[in-house]
Formats: sequence, structure tokens, C-alpha cells
Amino acid sequence: MQKNDRTHFILSPGRLYRQDNNIYFEKFDEMGERASCKILPVNAIDEIYMLAKVQIDTYTIAFLADNNILLHIFSPYQSFRGNFYPNTPNSVNKSGFVLLCQLRSFDDPIKRAYIAREITRAHIINDAANCKRHGVKFDVQPHIKALDAATSVPAIMAVEGAFQKLYYEKWNEIIADQRSFKFTVRSKRPPADKINSFISYVNTRIYNICLSEIYKTELDPRIGFLHEPNYRALSLHLDLAEIFKPILGDTLIFNMLNKKEITAKDFQTDAGRIKFSNDAVQKIELKMISRLCETLTVGGRELTWRQVIRREANKLKKCICEDAPYEGFRWE
Repeated sequence: MQKNDRTHFILSPGRLYRQDNNIYFEKFDEMGERASCKILPVNAIDEIYMLAKVQIDTYTIAFLADNNILLHIFSPYQSFRGNFYPNTPNSVNKSGFVLLCQLRSFDDPIKRAYIAREITRAHIINDAANCKRHGVKFDVQPHIKALDAATSVPAIMAVEGAFQKLYYEKWNEIIADQRSFKFTVRSKRPPADKINSFISYVNTRIYNICLSEIYKTELDPRIGFLHEPNYRALSLHLDLAEIFKPILGDTLIFNMLNKKEITAKDFQTDAGRIKFSNDAVQKIELKMISRLCETLTVGGRELTWRQVIRREANKLKKCICEDAPYEGFRWE
């Protein structure tokens, strides 16, 4: 499935392979036999999401790398498993100077806390704006005051955690179908119910979108400021995603549920885990891609949401390298 955005989704079992300097996907039937085959032109794709059992060899992976095509890999239960990012001469060059600045900023507790605080401030403001757009009041001033008083990253994360708990409680005032999608508590790995499954799937998409845009800059995605980089391979994309999850993720969930574009019938239980049907994934991705292709005026320029995210990463780079003030993107 591909509808603009240069992103392709594989939702069926099969084989991804290189032939004649192009990529092909061979779809399997229920017996594991070839059912169909289609070409995926390398000059029309930037990313491939694999959400099914797919065979792929190193020859094909090397070809994807040579053409700067990213792979995002999911389990059959739609749990995110990892990324493959090219590391070739054709990739965006990373700057040693930027890396040193990023490390110094991370190692400076005052600078790191400043960046983490401003990311969290934008997150809180965007969550509140989301509530307001759906007719729900949310006074965030006590949380902003607590955030301003937080001087360390653990203290900032504690403020964010307390706020997020209250924000999720507001979801029950926004989502109409409380019978099927009432929010009680956030659960992950695996999600305990349909609403948590929806949140996890959409959040993972936002994380990977942010990661893709970071890779187009000189920033190193391994070094985050709000999220600790010591127990995960990458963390900077999680920081940026805090700003954009309310805008690109939560709004999609609210709108699709309240318009009944996604209902309880779109979920399946497989080996005790809740996941979307393939039809539901296609509906969600069409909405997500449509949203990413929308334009808005930022800084006097018409930008898509992907470009806004990349701009945010470059704002962060300017703060890190030039000591410029940083203000996270606010959804006014």
C-alpha cells in the first residue's frame, strides 16, 4: 500500500527481493505459494514498513542501503521490532562538530535540563490545545509552574508523567464510544485493550516518522535529552515525538473513533494479543499519510508535517551548536 508520502506498507506474507535494479514484492497465499508479484520502484520509495512475515536476503538489504531506503520491521502482532537505516556514502553526512556539541549539551546538566524542559513544555501545551479543539477544558498552568520549578531531567519527567496521567483521563470526555474505547490505564508490551493497542500502534508510527526526519539532519539519533540513551539504541526521536504525538497521533485516534472509521470490529485477538485487521491498518495509514502531506505556514513558509518535524530537529541543532534559544513547536 502506498498513497503519496513515498512510504510503502507490506501487510501480507511474502518475499521482498531485488531484480533488475528494482525491488519486487512476491505475495504468498495461505499455502505459502506465490499468489502475485508487484514492482516497488526504488526511485519512488523512501521507507518500507513490514507488518507481516517477509523473506528478505542481504543482497536485497544492501540494495536498499545503496538507494537510501529505510526498513521498519514489526512482528506479526504489530509490535515494533527495529529499523534498518542505510550507512553508505550516499547517506546524509553526519558532522563531527555537531556530534561533539550534542555530547557536550547532553553532558551539561543545565543545558540538558533546559532542552528537556522546553520539549516537555511544548508537549503539555499541544496536549492542552488538542483538548481545546475537542471542546474539553484543561488548565495546564499548575503543570507549567511545576515544570518551571523542575531543575533536573528526572524531575521534569515526573512532571510530564503526572500531567500525562491527567491528559489520558480527558480522553474519556473526547471519545464517544466509551463502551469499546474507555481509557482506564496506559498499558504496553502488550497493550491490554483496544484503546491501548491503537495508541501503541500510532505512537510507534510517530516515533519512526521523527526518526526518519532526524536521519535527514546532522543530529545523532542516539543522543536524546529528555529520554535516557543508556538503555536503548536510539532516543532523540522519542524526544521529538513528545511534541508531535498530540498533533499527528492523538488527533488521528480521536477523529477515526468518533467518525466510526475505526470500530471494535477492526480489532483481532491473536495468541492473547490485540491487533488491527489488515483493512484497519490500511485505513489508519491512509489517514496518517494524508495528514503528513498536509501543509501549514511555519516561519513564513508552506511546509508539510514531515518538514515541520525536520525543521524542529534543525532548531534543536541550532540550540545545541550555537546556543540559540529553543522553543518547541506549539500547535496554536
